[in-house]
Amino acid sequence: MNPNPDKHTNMLIVDKPFDADGNETPFGPRWGGERFPLTPEHLAALQAGKTVALDVMSEYVVFLKLGDGV
Repeated sequence: MNPNPDKHTNMLIVDKPFDADGNETPFGPRWGGERFPLTPEHLAALQAGKTVALDVMSEYVVFLKLGDGV
C-alpha cells in the first residue's frame, strides 16, 4: 500500500481513515489507530507557530507542527 516502497515515511496524506487494527496499512502492519479532528482553533494555533499535542491511546504523545516555510 505504500506508494513508494523504497522510501519509508511516517506521515502520509490519505483519502480517508483506514482500519489499522491488525491490518496491512501504508506503514506496514499496525494494531490500532485513533482519529483526531482538527478544529479551526487548532489550525489557527498551528498557523501561529504553536504545536498541537495529541494523546494517543493514553500511552503515546504525538506533536503536530506546520513545516518550515508554511
